[in-house]
Amino acid sequence: MKETEKSGRSLKLLSLFKEKSASLWHPHDKLFLACSGGLDSVVLGHLLKAAGFSFQILHANFQLRGEESKRDEDFVVSLAEQWGVKVEVRKFDTEQAMIASGTGLQETARNLRYEWFDEVLAEDTHTGKWLLTGHHADDQVETVMMNFFRGTGIAGLRGMKEKNGNRIRPLLSFFRKELEAFAQLQQLEWVDDSSNQSSKYTRNFFRLELLPEIEKIFPAVKQNIIETSLRMSEVEQVYTKELDRIIHKLIHKKDESIGVPVNLLRIMSPLDTILHALFSRYGFSAQQIPELKKLMDASTGKFILSDTHRVLKNREWLLIDQPSKKDAGIFVVEQETKKICFQDKELTFEILPGGEAFDAEAHHAWIDFQHVKYPLIIRQWRSGDYFYPLGMKKKKKIARFLTDMKLNRSQKENQWVVESDKRIIWVIGLRTDDRFKITLHTKDSLLIKLDQR
Repeated sequence: MKETEKSGRSLKLLSLFKEKSASLWHPHDKLFLACSGGLDSVVLGHLLKAAGFSFQILHANFQLRGEESKRDEDFVVSLAEQWGVKVEVRKFDTEQAMIASGTGLQETARNLRYEWFDEVLAEDTHTGKWLLTGHHADDQVETVMMNFFRGTGIAGLRGMKEKNGNRIRPLLSFFRKELEAFAQLQQLEWVDDSSNQSSKYTRNFFRLELLPEIEKIFPAVKQNIIETSLRMSEVEQVYTKELDRIIHKLIHKKDESIGVPVNLLRIMSPLDTILHALFSRYGFSAQQIPELKKLMDASTGKFILSDTHRVLKNREWLLIDQPSKKDAGIFVVEQETKKICFQDKELTFEILPGGEAFDAEAHHAWIDFQHVKYPLIIRQWRSGDYFYPLGMKKKKKIARFLTDMKLNRSQKENQWVVESDKRIIWVIGLRTDDRFKITLHTKDSLLIKLDQR
């Protein structure tokens, strides 16, 4: 797009905005503006005010830039006073949240922000309510490029949607230079986030380093990417319609679960695309496709989990269900049980005569059978749990034992135990209880083997 065209569009920005808003929300809907105090959100707020819309401002203070963060908050509050609108500010301990979640700084801040936004909208009683963000065409260009390099599919090349769920991006068709020209014409003030000038963040690297170099060879690269994203949006509609038709043929309602016949799935092509389209609806990621393909050939009882669902292999079916908390957290083992699967683990149980000769594999638990009382309970460890580590005569809390074993946070959270008559007999994969050890007087042994799938 030529500079003269951009300048002309900036002069007409308000009329273009009014025209676009008519297709995005109803005049009487409740609007929430996510406002950082930067150029894009300030321009969006000015347009909303000039167009006569009522709205409320939401400002997230991540407390990462000291006085600058406080400056931004004060600016947004004064802006709300100037516009005569309500403002709500939420302060976050972002660094602590990052440590707790294990995610990067930018991802943590984004998650905190949108979780709060969703809470605010959920608590509001209006029927029509929308969160408005100031994302513009340059943001779209950067998003499409990052998605391309990450290896995402059609949805990634389509980029951000103008309207997605309860979120609306009214400025997505305008470039930043158009917003700057409009802001200067209207003599608007805004604040700049100094972290936006650091190339250590991925998006900043694309904006500050990569795109300027590409523009030297392809001056129209931004406009070309925007046009490509629009075409991909149309392609996605056709693509999704065809995939929906295929998936409709694959899924069968089976009691409380959804069944997918493996034999029919095997002949589908392209298999990876169909697997992702089908199972992503139940929280499974693209990275789990190899596991799903392996599950198709697995024995009955094997399964994999997403954050919300389980896919279980049952003969020639893949069954998709939502495991109950009991199913997900506690498993009951009777004496006749030979095998049990949970998460990415498999335990096998075998009662053997004698116990004088046994291996010392960490993934094998040798238990004196005469001390075992059924049913056994398989569960995750809890605060307050203790046992007598093999070779010790004093009890030790599981929490302290795991710390001494140098387990990281994630490993601790995913540690399971085997319990017999309210006594822990094995911290799975790590140590058995001394009270259940094999001795010269052992007549029969219970061998429990752990297989990490």
